[in-house]
Amino acid sequence: MKDVKWENWAGTEACRPEAVIKVTSVDHVCEIVSDATRRGITVRPVGSGHSFAPLVPTDGIILDLSALSGIESIDTAAGRATVKAGTRISALGEPLWDAGLTLHNQGAIDAQTIAGAISTSTHGSGLGLKMMSGCIVGAEVVTAAGELVKLGSDDPRLAALRASVGTLGVIVSLDLQLEPIFKLKETLAFWSFEEVLERWDELTHSHRHFSFVHGPQYDMSAELPPVPDGTKVPTLVRIYDQVDIDAEDSYEPAHRVNRPYRIYPDEYTPSWEEVEPYVPYERALDAVAATLPVLERFPDEFPLEIRTVAGDDAWLSPSGGVESVSVNTVRTWGNDNGPFFRAIEEALAPFPGRPHWGKQPYLREPDFYREVYPRWDDFIRLRRQMDPSGTFLNGPLRTIFE
Repeated sequence: MKDVKWENWAGTEACRPEAVIKVTSVDHVCEIVSDATRRGITVRPVGSGHSFAPLVPTDGIILDLSALSGIESIDTAAGRATVKAGTRISALGEPLWDAGLTLHNQGAIDAQTIAGAISTSTHGSGLGLKMMSGCIVGAEVVTAAGELVKLGSDDPRLAALRASVGTLGVIVSLDLQLEPIFKLKETLAFWSFEEVLERWDELTHSHRHFSFVHGPQYDMSAELPPVPDGTKVPTLVRIYDQVDIDAEDSYEPAHRVNRPYRIYPDEYTPSWEEVEPYVPYERALDAVAATLPVLERFPDEFPLEIRTVAGDDAWLSPSGGVESVSVNTVRTWGNDNGPFFRAIEEALAPFPGRPHWGKQPYLREPDFYREVYPRWDDFIRLRRQMDPSGTFLNGPLRTIFE
């Protein structure tokens, strides 16, 4: 048995690869990938390992990109920055802010690397805000031949690279389109579930970020208000509105005002596993209703979380080119969660439920992906062109992308 072992952040995925190599430069990446392709060895890039899907495990080579970190350049006038692939999202806030810029949106967790986040369809909340991958306007990628390729904003392959789970090549840098700095005002409150549903359209259209959490409340970095007496199943409403940059900072619990990267992300402690299907916005409330009986059949200490996201042009984006709603269901790690996740899939099949690429404890059949992603076959053709030898396909990915 090999002495090298790799695990994801939660310990839910593990493998014993030939080697875990911490790359030191782009040339180093090119050298390793070229040699692996020549030898017929699989290469899987990894950032922070923040995924519940079997994207990284391989008996080949795992490329640790954490040393390829930092901001290479900032163009304040154009509102753009070039960032190395292994840069953690949490490391972007301060230097971008100092340059007068900030991310347009980010997820509830900022521990991921920027390349890993965009490759797996990480998102925040907000009906007018695209996923994090929506800010990508350029990229540098090492192909299976070990060649460095630049994809500009007008390159049609760039839309395919977003949400490509590392199957087109190793991303080594990304060009981000950013926004001028602003602050967020937080509102956290417990409402009745009925009121949230009644005001759904108003709430989703009138706030920069709106989401709600229905069910048992878990630990977050934000300090929550008390749950009202007599509440059987609490529903936490989470609202973040954009305010002027000169607004005074506030640290009042549940009503903070501060820079987005300081108050929007939360801190979570693994282990758990989850699935997060996306449904079209106009069918969101029907999808929530379909999910509730499944949650009652499979009780757990984690709640249901509902967020919105704008449509985008990524070929394999869960938002599917239309305004969408993510239906996030989390289960305690250690149980046999397969029956629960399959029950959620069945409940959301009519809508349909398109998966978050980083939140799939197991992958579906190829015909499912072909049905829910109109450009699936286009993506497969492009993947074969950029990686004809399948260097970037581990076992699970080979079953759907080969």
